[in-house]
Amino acid sequence: MSPSLASQILHGDHEIDCPECGYPVWIRLSEVVAQCTVTCPCCRLRLHLLDGGQMQNLGDTLERQIDRAFEGLTR
Repeated sequence: MSPSLASQILHGDHEIDCPECGYPVWIRLSEVVAQCTVTCPCCRLRLHLLDGGQMQNLGDTLERQIDRAFEGLTR
């Protein structure tokens, strides 16, 4: 059984730029949901990831939209 789209999105790697030095920092959206702290590998700035509630529901929302888009195609 393959992982759900929500799981793939939350556990996939995403690149953000360090606000201090601009170096690319790889994070997972699950780290944002958990509001973790990550460290820039270049300047060592500690980045506190905050979720305003949007990331928690992102995967499920996308999955529902994809299901609706394909609904008419499978009949």
